[in-house]
Formats: sequence, structure tokens, C-alpha cells
Amino acid sequence: MRLVLLSLALLAALSLSGAEQSEGRFEKFMDRSRKIFEANHMVVDLQLSSYDNKIPPAECHYDRYFRKVERIRLPDGATFARKEGGKWLESDDWGESGKPVKSARANELNVFAGYAVIPLKSKGESRDKSQGATVVRLTDQHTDEEGDEELAFEMGREHQTNVNYPTYTFLRNKNGGPDDAVLYKFSGPIYSQGGGKVQLDARYGYMIAVKMNVNVVTPPPASSPQSSVAPSVSASPSRRQH
Repeated sequence: MRLVLLSLALLAALSLSGAEQSEGRFEKFMDRSRKIFEANHMVVDLQLSSYDNKIPPAECHYDRYFRKVERIRLPDGATFARKEGGKWLESDDWGESGKPVKSARANELNVFAGYAVIPLKSKGESRDKSQGATVVRLTDQHTDEEGDEELAFEMGREHQTNVNYPTYTFLRNKNGGPDDAVLYKFSGPIYSQGGGKVQLDARYGYMIAVKMNVNVVTPPPASSPQSSVAPSVSASPSRRQH
């Protein structure tokens, strides 16, 4: 599998001025998403495909603890990790140990890691000035089977053409407030370094550690008529949220 290095620019600008932005909720949701993904274990499932079939389709699962460590798992099961400021290792223990990868593999992993965070960037690029200003529009809003709300925003242009524009989908929990939405999916074109376009489809989530106090009742010994209750123990399972 061969991937081209990217200039990491969206086809539409990601930083909008007040005059360009038609949906104020979009930036609120984006700001909240960035903060949540920086404070928790972010997970991303991403797929790449080209419009001219010059680059074969590719996919991976990406994990990140912000400014600590990144991990990438490929479909064949190979797992790689990179600690902050370090190099990629073929590792099954989050970079605590492992074998350094060759430069070609490192470049491929850098591309994957770059793709995973592109939709979270605050700045981008609009190359076709004839389309006018960048405009964010709410294109879909519905409740899913679990009662949560999905809101999809298209980052289009003032003078739309018949092209594929980036779409951001946010998920708002049914028990959340009006602004409690988090980035859930992204779909859209990205410029490659050579000026071509690559289609990126990504699904986002995050993991948080939840401490739970569990009271464990210990049966009394056969020789003792009194019952006894063991001290509570603390467990820290993780629960995935979107």
C-alpha cells in the first residue's frame, strides 16, 4: 500500500469569519469537540480513497492521548505507536517497547496520523475564489434509534457548484444541552501534495475512565455466626462515548 504525502488542506476553509459563517452552532460544536478530544482518549476509524484511482484505498484505526502517545492499527493486525516527540515503533504496548519502523512505513503512518486530525484543524484553504465566501449550512438534523440527535453541516461556498463539499456530522446525547454536541463523522475531499484530491471518511469517538465503587459482600466463614462485609473496592473501566 502506497500513500502520498499531503499538504493537509481541506477543499473548504476551516476557519470562518463572522461574515462567512451562516451557522454559529458549527464553531461551538467544533470548539467543544477539540476540547473533549484533547482531554480524553480519542479514537478514529478512517478510510481513504482517490477520485482518479491512482492511489489504492486504505484504512486504519487511530488512537490518541493528546500530547502523550498515538497508536495506529492496520487491517492486517499490525500495530504501531509513537510517543510524544518520539519515533514510530511496531508495538503492542503503546510504545513502551517495540521495533523501530523503516522510513517508508514511518511516512505512511505520518500520513494516517495527519488525516485523522485534519477535520479538527482551525484553518484550511479555499482555492477556487470564484465560488465566493465559505458558507456553513445545516443540511440534516434527525434523531437516531437511540434517541440521540445527529446534526450534519456542509462546508460549502457562497456560489455552489456540483462538487463534493466537506460534511461534518455531530452527535448530541438525548440528555445533553443544546450545545452538547461532539464531532461524530467527517466526509469530504482533501488536497494531496500534488494538487489532486483524496476522499476522507472518518468516524470519531472518545473513551473516558469512569470510577465505580463496587460493594463486595463476602459470605461469613462456616465457623462464625456473624456476617462480614468486605471493604468497597474501586474499579476503573472505560466507557466509549461519541
